[in-house]
Amino acid sequence: MDFPFFGELRDNWNHVLGSLRAEKNLPTKQVEDLVRRVRDRGLKEVLKLTEKFDGVSLLPDEIYVEPESRSIPNFMEESFSRLLSCARSLLDNSECQVGGFSTSIEWLKGSPPTGNVVNRVGIYVPGGNYPLISSLLMAIAPARAAGVKEFVVATPPRNYKMIEYASAVFGVKEFLKVGGAQAIASLAYGLPEIGLQPVDMIVGPGNSYVTAAKALVSRDVKIDLLAGPSEVLILSDERVPIELVALDMLAQAEHGPDSIALALTTSREYAIKLRAYLLKYLHVDRFRSLRRKSGILYGKKEDLVKFSEVFMPEHLEVFGDFRVKIAGAIFENVGVVFGDYGYTGANHILPTGGTLLERPGLSPFSFFREFNGSYSYKQVGSLEAQASVSKMCGHFARLEGLDYHAKAAEIREKLYKEILSQEN
Repeated sequence: MDFPFFGELRDNWNHVLGSLRAEKNLPTKQVEDLVRRVRDRGLKEVLKLTEKFDGVSLLPDEIYVEPESRSIPNFMEESFSRLLSCARSLLDNSECQVGGFSTSIEWLKGSPPTGNVVNRVGIYVPGGNYPLISSLLMAIAPARAAGVKEFVVATPPRNYKMIEYASAVFGVKEFLKVGGAQAIASLAYGLPEIGLQPVDMIVGPGNSYVTAAKALVSRDVKIDLLAGPSEVLILSDERVPIELVALDMLAQAEHGPDSIALALTTSREYAIKLRAYLLKYLHVDRFRSLRRKSGILYGKKEDLVKFSEVFMPEHLEVFGDFRVKIAGAIFENVGVVFGDYGYTGANHILPTGGTLLERPGLSPFSFFREFNGSYSYKQVGSLEAQASVSKMCGHFARLEGLDYHAKAAEIREKLYKEILSQEN
């Protein structure tokens, strides 16, 4: 068992791009029917679909409520505080400085918008066994900075309580216990039987059914972007500890069976060692995307940079002297995991599939009614900054069921504290 892609970059260039950037088919026909049924039949259809897909039978007065307020963990509060502070700085066209991290926006097309922002935003938060609470914070913070007044949070009706509590803490007044395509349709067209009014914009990640629904309703309501499987591309030279790169690839792999993790290095020997380190994980079901959508490639620095810019990954991690400007979010000597949980101040709702120039990552600019520019997030941070938030980041990751995200954060505390103690 081996990676689907391994070897010299030039020899594999077309194969990698052809395989990973092939057009992906969304379940458009099935979702079109679901959206039409919700739009035409309203609450009765939503209740029926919720029982069918989620196995939960709800009464009309249970499905749409004002969220209950309870205390939430401090690491969530810290994440939101950083995200909001950074969004406000970016809106003022200044670099964001939070806790030793510096985040800026590099404009690739267009310029900061002016004019009016949308008034009412629907936020979809994926649920399941481990609800993605971090995505809720990522959506609310930049919208608040931009001046959005009203929010509706929609999430599947199982394991939703922490999302409900966090929604209340951050000022949300409307909470919809509905998931999937039926949630997107409910947000877009409203459910007048229970007083839910349509939103002006829908944001947040989801599965292929959610993505297809967002594409369909985008004719009637503004959306953020159409996200596919998550991606990371890592550029490294031979000086980077192999354990760091390996854990970042494993963290990416645990996003799901279609997530993409590519490591590009200037050293063939380094590539061979990295492969040897990771081979023992390839048979583990949790990391099956490594044997389906991932690889390790080596070559000249200029070739690695060129490939990265053509690929336009969602996340780009840079270790070494590589000058790349085109990615959803660029992490210069910073672990992607710190951005995943908001501690760098940048957003993790980002474009995938090479669609950056069409729709950039979420920011306060996304909420302006007239906006068609594009940009990359760029993040840098000291070793001290990364070590200082590793424990918080680990707690947040484990709450979302992402153990290797936690390990990717915690290894940095160990390594960086050792380095800093030697320097002192």
